[in-house]
Amino acid sequence: MNIVYNGIEILASFVEVFVLYKIYSILLYKQRGKQNFILDRELAIIGTVLIQICNHVSIFSYFTIILFVLYMSITAKIIYRRKYIELFSIASFYVLCLSCFDFLIFTLVSNFYGGYDTFTALVSTRGILRVVMICVIKFLWILLYFMIKKYLYSFSLKKNYVYTILIISCAGFLGFVYLVNQTFKTFNYTMTGVWFVFIALWSLLFFTVYFVIESKEEKMKLDFAEMRNELLEENYKTINEIYTGNAKLYHDLNNHLNVLYQLLDEEKTLEAKNYITEISRPIMQLSKTTWTGIDVVDVVINSKLGKMKEKGITCNVNVEFPQNTNIKPHDMCTILANLLDNAIEASEKLKIPGNISLTIRRINHFLLIKVSNACEENKESFAHFPSTTKKNREFHGWGLPSVKDAVEKYNGTLKCINEEKQFIVKIMLFFEKNTN
Repeated sequence: MNIVYNGIEILASFVEVFVLYKIYSILLYKQRGKQNFILDRELAIIGTVLIQICNHVSIFSYFTIILFVLYMSITAKIIYRRKYIELFSIASFYVLCLSCFDFLIFTLVSNFYGGYDTFTALVSTRGILRVVMICVIKFLWILLYFMIKKYLYSFSLKKNYVYTILIISCAGFLGFVYLVNQTFKTFNYTMTGVWFVFIALWSLLFFTVYFVIESKEEKMKLDFAEMRNELLEENYKTINEIYTGNAKLYHDLNNHLNVLYQLLDEEKTLEAKNYITEISRPIMQLSKTTWTGIDVVDVVINSKLGKMKEKGITCNVNVEFPQNTNIKPHDMCTILANLLDNAIEASEKLKIPGNISLTIRRINHFLLIKVSNACEENKESFAHFPSTTKKNREFHGWGLPSVKDAVEKYNGTLKCINEEKQFIVKIMLFFEKNTN
């Protein structure tokens, strides 16, 4: 019978490990490319062997749980091109869910049959009852996996989610350790309810934080849509004015030709050139530069350049934007619109309008965005945007937190430097090539 018991224990451990690899493959399929299920099975077998070695020392131990998390996160790091903290947080959350689920079922069964003796037998000794319960629990675990599988495909592993999951997992693990100790010390018929309440509260906390982050993301998307609509309206008005000017130009074409003929006849070449420049201004306004190849981003840049020109602010633009990246247009718009708006605002407050510089450059798998503008005095450098004060209010706007959020989506960095009467914002975004 020991062979049967050990065989089922091994199979149960394999299920626990393999399901987590499947979850990794769903959440991180873009970073892996072609799936290799043979590798998943091989790593799951190795993980199962490690767990069984630990189980022969003690069927239940915190050391085994920690080893499981470390093994899964390290092997996932080898497979996927993601930060270790992300993989560690997923493994921690998974193991905590698995452990709580096991103990909830163990205490529930023990309440109906045998009490404390049954509970200790299920947790600490091999036997027919433990084997039956393991089969039931792993069947339910697989069933639960297939129930949530379709929702996992729509889950985006953002930086905010990673730290949220990690913090909740750490707090949940402390609660788990406390409840396990209490269950062993003072097992009674209320323990199942305690475990259920703990899992319910823990789940409520997780989903509350998740929906708060999601609502924040939705708000950013709505802000982008509003900004895009404002830009479209602004461009529509501009184009309408240009076409109106062109209609007048066409209507007065005969008069313009007569004036040009008169100027050339009198050999007033310079005056003729200036006259041509003046009457062709509406046509020249229609010529818009393509900077990135992304329409909405180019609209933002051209719109801000037009605003600078109106205010007498000079600008140097140097753009090399990589094609087919995972950087979303609305994130680029959020970053550029807010940085350029703040640069324009700061330049307006100078006695003499200064110069604004915009640089977008690709450096391997990183995108550098640099915006600089003249300022009146030198101050310290900042790891993030400086807080709003009377002295540096010109460097800060309401949209800058949105810039920071957009940067964090791509595991990027943001730094503000104030030197030689220049306020410089440097942003580095990590991007990946789209394979589609």
